[in-house]
Amino acid sequence: MITLEDYKIYKKLTKTESDEELTKIIASVVSMIKAYCGHSFVDYYTTPKVEIFNIKQNQHAILLNEWLVKDVTLVEYRDSYDQAYTTLSSAEYFVDKTIDTVFKHSGYWPEGFGAVKITYTAGYSSVPEDVKIAGLDLVHHYHKEEYKERKSIGAASIDTGLSKMSNTKWPAHVARVLDLYKNG
Repeated sequence: MITLEDYKIYKKLTKTESDEELTKIIASVVSMIKAYCGHSFVDYYTTPKVEIFNIKQNQHAILLNEWLVKDVTLVEYRDSYDQAYTTLSSAEYFVDKTIDTVFKHSGYWPEGFGAVKITYTAGYSSVPEDVKIAGLDLVHHYHKEEYKERKSIGAASIDTGLSKMSNTKWPAHVARVLDLYKNG
């Protein structure tokens, strides 16, 4: 999603004394962005994701967690938790890629814990530029310790402009961008 090289180019850095610290911050920021947004952006673009779903009574649609869905390669179900999965024919379900949802053509999905298992690919071929810049700004935010709501310099204090729009303590412009990519 973001690399040390990306950050150094973005901030026009050439020295290496902060590389170890920045590498750790970058790894944390990438994890936070994926957790906050609820999906991984590029991880499953070529590598299939296997997702298991708990199905409620009378459910005919399953919303996949990763998006943009490229391809659903395998849909399996089981009628009971102690049974093996059975492959569902592609004629028995429909994938609506516009809403990243798998529908059962007739009837409902079998209900229960882990009743349906779907293997699919989804995401972006590369991280969207606005997400990348938001991530780079978030790395800078933590690297420069701007996560404090107010900073004092002598008798003066500075409001750091942290987001009041979301439940994060991230800069407002970062939260606005990531909210566009948030699941749910």
